[in-house]
Amino acid sequence: MEKVFIPQEENKTTNGQQKVMYAPNKDGKFETFKYGSSVEEYATSLAVEEYKILMEKSKQDILSGNASPIKYFMFKNRMDIPTLASIVGKFQITVKRHCKGNIFKKLNDKVLSQYAEAFDISLEELKGLHFEK
Repeated sequence: MEKVFIPQEENKTTNGQQKVMYAPNKDGKFETFKYGSSVEEYATSLAVEEYKILMEKSKQDILSGNASPIKYFMFKNRMDIPTLASIVGKFQITVKRHCKGNIFKKLNDKVLSQYAEAFDISLEELKGLHFEK
């Protein structure tokens, strides 16, 4: 059986941890191999930077009243609408609505507590998010 190339490059985004992948060994049976990839590191870094940009944009949207703190904390925790919706047990359209500033103001503490728990923050921190203009 032909040997499969497994990258062994350093990946700074995993903080020294190595990932594992399954590949066939010399006998053709699958086993685990440790690997590292600079391509994966680049993709992860790019995604992290994108979330930082989305966080900054959400700050401006919150200041203008167009977005809610839910949107900011969603991006801070590197989540998207489908991920957050599955965590809080709501439809995606509902979470999308809750990300709007005018809707957020009408939400009760029970609903807001679900989001606070998803973000691992207190209800007060979620409700009290303020940015300087």
